[in-house]
Amino acid sequence: MKAAQMNSSRQGGTALIVALVMLVALMLLGISGIKGTSLQMRMGAGLYDREIAFRAAEKGLRAAGVVVAPMPPFVDATLDGLYTTPVPTTNANYVERWENPATFWMNAPAIAAGPRQITPQYIAEDMGEWPEPECAGSFPRDPLCYSARYRITARSSAPDDNASVVLQSTFRP
Repeated sequence: MKAAQMNSSRQGGTALIVALVMLVALMLLGISGIKGTSLQMRMGAGLYDREIAFRAAEKGLRAAGVVVAPMPPFVDATLDGLYTTPVPTTNANYVERWENPATFWMNAPAIAAGPRQITPQYIAEDMGEWPEPECAGSFPRDPLCYSARYRITARSSAPDDNASVVLQSTFRP
C-alpha cells in the first residue's frame, strides 16, 4: 500500500508542472493575438483617416478649378490663394509655395466625415500659356494654339492630424 501512495504523490507534481507550462503557452498565444489585432486596428484607422484626407484634398482641387476657370487676375500677396507664375532660382534657399509657411491657403468647402468635418485648402498658380497638344508638332506655332495653364495644389489633414495629403494638378480651363 505504501508503494502505491508514493507513486501517486510523485505523478501529481508532474501533472501540475505540465499544466502550468501549458497555461503559460496559451497565455503567450493570447497576448500575441491581442497585439496583432491591436496593430491591425491602428493600421485600418490610419488607412481610413488617409482616405478621408485624400477625398477632402480632391474636393479642394475641384473647388480651386471652379475659381480658376473664369481666369481671374493672379496677384501675389493676396488673400484669395491665387498666385502669379513662380520664378525658380538656383538659390539653395528657394522654397516652393506649397512648402512656404508664408503662403496664404484658401479654404475650400468642408467635407463631412461622419461626425467630423474637414476643411481642405488650396492655392493656384498661373503657369503661363502652354501650347495645346493638337499643335505640338507644328512649327512655328500659331498664337491661337496657346492657352492658360494653372498649377493647383490642395492639402488636407484628417482630424487629430493622423494623416495629411497634398495633391497637385495642372489645370487647363
